[in-house]
Amino acid sequence: MKENKKLIKDALKKHLDREDKFENLVLNLALKKMAGAKKDEEGVYYSKKQKRVIMAVKTLEGTYDIPEGTEIIDDDAFWGCAFLEQVNIPETVTHIGNEAFSRCMSLKELVIPASVESLGHNPFVGLNSENIVCKSEHFIIENKLMFTADRKKLIACLTDAAMVIIPKGVVEIQDFAFSRRRRLKKVIIPDTVEVIGSDAFSDCDALEKVTLPASVRIVEPLAFAECDRQKKLTFLGTVEHIARTSVSNCDALKKIIVPESSSALYIKQLHIPLELEDIVIENTERKDQQKQAPQS
Repeated sequence: MKENKKLIKDALKKHLDREDKFENLVLNLALKKMAGAKKDEEGVYYSKKQKRVIMAVKTLEGTYDIPEGTEIIDDDAFWGCAFLEQVNIPETVTHIGNEAFSRCMSLKELVIPASVESLGHNPFVGLNSENIVCKSEHFIIENKLMFTADRKKLIACLTDAAMVIIPKGVVEIQDFAFSRRRRLKKVIIPDTVEVIGSDAFSDCDALEKVTLPASVRIVEPLAFAECDRQKKLTFLGTVEHIARTSVSNCDALKKIIVPESSSALYIKQLHIPLELEDIVIENTERKDQQKQAPQS
């Protein structure tokens, strides 16, 4: 029996990397149930010792009270609970996982208690600052953006504004920070930013042009994926690493502008065939020289 159980667990784990979100959630829940997870009367699954919320049924609605003693809200725990209006989090919770409240479209109020010490990758995709109250000293909401207390890491964009100015001092734009902000047309990134996380700007359908300052060293996978209207991406410096999937499925992307000395590096890291005519690699230095050249 133990051997059969191990075989099933191994088979489930192999499929957890699939792109389908719902399939991943179901497979993950299956693994947790095998480890003793149980659900409450409202269909929310908890770990065996009820220390962590694992997953809520997608039909959960109205107000839900997480019981005292719960310490962790798992990744994707309330993901896609479109009818949920309010979640009361007890003072015993210390961690809220990746996308834990993502796509909770009806959520009106969510209070992050003082006990919360850490957050996963943007637990609040799609939520606005009007819906969230932060009492934890480890995080701050300012100008409708959420940061770590030292303001060096941008965790979440909490506005549907067409333009966002990221303040100077931010070093990292974390995973999913601006994901699915579909009205965002323009973002100004300061020259203190060094890292742009996975899916940081994914599914920003209105975003057309982005300029990355010379300070940027790393661009993670899918950073600008699925940005349907993005036509131009400009690098003012040379990155140490850019994932080849960073601009996946950006069908309108026609120009990637980079420093002249770095063209070969970008072509190699982005896996752009030299014969590909749909995307043109241009040089920032050459464009600057053309602007400065005196007219005869």
